[in-house]
Amino acid sequence: MSWVVLTRGDRPDELDRAVDSLDAPVLLVANGVHVDARAATSIVETETNIGIPAGRDLGLRSTATEVVGFLDDDAVASSGATAAIAAAFGADPQLGAVALRLVDEHGDTARRHVPRLGGRDPERGGEVALFLGGACAVRRSAYDDAGGYWGELFYGHEELELCWRLVDRGWTIRYLADVTVFHPRSEIGRHAEGWAMTGRNRVMIARRTLPWPVALAHVTLWLAIGSLRAPGAEHRRAYVRGWRAGWRAPVDRRPISWRAVWRLCRLRRPPVV
Repeated sequence: MSWVVLTRGDRPDELDRAVDSLDAPVLLVANGVHVDARAATSIVETETNIGIPAGRDLGLRSTATEVVGFLDDDAVASSGATAAIAAAFGADPQLGAVALRLVDEHGDTARRHVPRLGGRDPERGGEVALFLGGACAVRRSAYDDAGGYWGELFYGHEELELCWRLVDRGWTIRYLADVTVFHPRSEIGRHAEGWAMTGRNRVMIARRTLPWPVALAHVTLWLAIGSLRAPGAEHRRAYVRGWRAGWRAPVDRRPISWRAVWRLCRLRRPPVV
């Protein structure tokens, strides 16, 4: 197993702690910057910021192991994380990806970081339909089978699209609640541009990946949810602007099967929410 850490180079101390916490080879993807991480096994630098999904894809394709973990550059993996992840993949040949449990400086897991609808029971593991990109691991053969990350998204919900495709191809996703990753608490309203990308990507992903009746229900519902959740008028306007832009963006449509939609519903994560 190997790890990929994506960085913009703006938090060098946190980056060193992230890399130091991993007891396996670490590939650092420096996204449009030059960095010097002393503990990284190797470093790949890009001339410009190519975005999160394309950066993680570059990292995975620059490694050779069958299982590849991803860690945010301000996160710290718990002791034994690599061994636990490797054991999970070794025990289940149909396991395509695992989600790890994020804990903040208070030892809590935010509801939005629990890969279940409603964000309940963060300490209960099991099969789920989603993982978070900054604390996860994937099987290379499953990743390739599902088509990998969609680089056009640049930022926001790239894991959602990949997870739907993993489920469509018959792979399972498991939440390893006993494998923890420290990640500092962050606020969802940090910047309005992130809300614009979120609104845009919701529409792009639905247009590309879902059968049309489900896609239309998804984008309609998320126009309402995003507008209600936005922390202020600026963020709300940005979200709606992005939502509209998602309809104009070019999309190569490749919908998942109705069987996959039903499987997502049985996993209690119907693809309308």
